[in-house]
Amino acid sequence: MPYLATPLICNRDDAWIGKGYYFWYEEMDAIAWGQESKKRYHKYVIYTADIDFEDVLDTVFNEEHYLFWYKIIDRIADDAYKKTGRKPTIAEVNEIIKIRNSWKAVKGIMFQDLPNNPTLNKVIILLYRKRIQLVAFDLNIIHNFAFHFEAEC
Repeated sequence: MPYLATPLICNRDDAWIGKGYYFWYEEMDAIAWGQESKKRYHKYVIYTADIDFEDVLDTVFNEEHYLFWYKIIDRIADDAYKKTGRKPTIAEVNEIIKIRNSWKAVKGIMFQDLPNNPTLNKVIILLYRKRIQLVAFDLNIIHNFAFHFEAEC
């Protein structure tokens, strides 16, 4: 199988932060995602890359960036609820962000959720580890993109 020379853009409606190039911070999360999301293909491929963080909104480790992120998402959710009477979907939030051009000069966003995979959690119920992803909106901030390994699921 030929390996990619550049990352594939994610266009899925349920992509967390919309259209972009997604990377996991930790290899174990990339593996867990590959094993779960690529079952029908029976294998997955992991790549590595260096990311230029100069214009990346770091909502994980930078408090100012996180508060900016939180306010925008919260405001969008409140506005959508007032208009429709229901919570918006990820696709709807991403569409509003795109229309409003909320990120403007942002070339990527690093964000987190809490992994609820019991095999990755070392303590029962205590979700102490962040599951971190980065979405790059601009291919130019991705450097040294390279094949890492391929595995079966």
